[in-house]
Amino acid sequence: MRFRTGLLSSGANAPANTKGGVPMPDESTIMPDESTFLQILSSNIPVEKILTAIVALALCLLARRYLLLAFDRLLHRMPKVAPAMHSILRAIMRILLLLLSVMIALNIIGVPISSFLAVFSVIGLALSLAVQGVLKNFAGGMIILASKPFSLGDYIEAETVAGTVEEISLLYTRLTTPDGRTIYVPNDVLYSSQMINYTYSGTRRIEVPIGVSYDNTPEQVRAAALDAISTLEGTLADPAPAVYLDSYGDSSINYLVQVWVPATNYLSMRYALNERIYDAFQRHGVEITYPHLNVHNIPAPKA
Repeated sequence: MRFRTGLLSSGANAPANTKGGVPMPDESTIMPDESTFLQILSSNIPVEKILTAIVALALCLLARRYLLLAFDRLLHRMPKVAPAMHSILRAIMRILLLLLSVMIALNIIGVPISSFLAVFSVIGLALSLAVQGVLKNFAGGMIILASKPFSLGDYIEAETVAGTVEEISLLYTRLTTPDGRTIYVPNDVLYSSQMINYTYSGTRRIEVPIGVSYDNTPEQVRAAALDAISTLEGTLADPAPAVYLDSYGDSSINYLVQVWVPATNYLSMRYALNERIYDAFQRHGVEITYPHLNVHNIPAPKA
C-alpha cells in the first residue's frame, strides 16, 4: 500500500508549494485523498490483520469497561465534585476511550490514523467557531459545577437578576424570584460577572432604619427596639442584636436596628420585625416621626 507524503517525500521532482518564500504543506499531508481510501478498501488485507484488529478491539472495549468502573469509584471518593459533574466527566471519558479503541483497531488494519486526526481537528475548529456562544456557556457550566460558588436552594444575585437557584445545567442556571417568576441565566454571565450568594454562610443580618422624634432619648428607643426583637422567634443570639444612633436628620434622629437571622427566613422575619417594632414603640411611647416643618409666627414689633 502506498500513500502520498507531500513535503515529506524527498527528491528533486518533489512539489514545493511556497507562499512568500515559505514552504507550505501539500494538501495530501493534511487531508487524505480519495485514492488513499480506495487503495485501502480495494487492497487485499490479510485475514490475520483483520482477526488481530477484532481481537484488539474486543480487548480494548473490555478494558474500557473496567477503566470506567475505576473512574466511577474515583469520582465517588471526591465529595467536592457535584453529582452533575460526575455524569459529564464519565461521558467524556467513555467517548475518549471508545475513540481510542477504534483508532487502535484501524491502525492494525493499516488505516492512516494521522489523517483522520487532521480531519477531526479541522471539523472541531469549524464547530467551535460556529457555536462560540454555546461553548462559553458550556465552559461556564463546567466551572460552576467544579468550583460550586452556589448550590440548589441558594439565593443569589448577579447583575440585574436575583432569585433562588432551582436548577444548574451546562448552559444555563434557572432561578425563581420571590414573586414567582422563572429566570434562565446563561452560565457565562454567572461566572464572568460579580455574583452575590446571600445564603452561602447560612445567616443574614436584617437592618431596619427608623426615624424617631427628638423628644425621645436613645435609651428609650434602644429599650423599645430590643423589646420588639425579643418577641420575634427565630432570631440569633450570636451575634447579638444591636441598636445604633445612625445620624441626625432635619425632622428626626435616625436609628439602625440590626439582628441576625437564618438566611432561609430572611424575608419573612424582616417583615415580621417591622410590625413588632411598630407595636413596641407604641407601648414604650416612642414617636416614629416623619418629615415636617415647624412654622413660628413672630409678631411684628410695634412702631
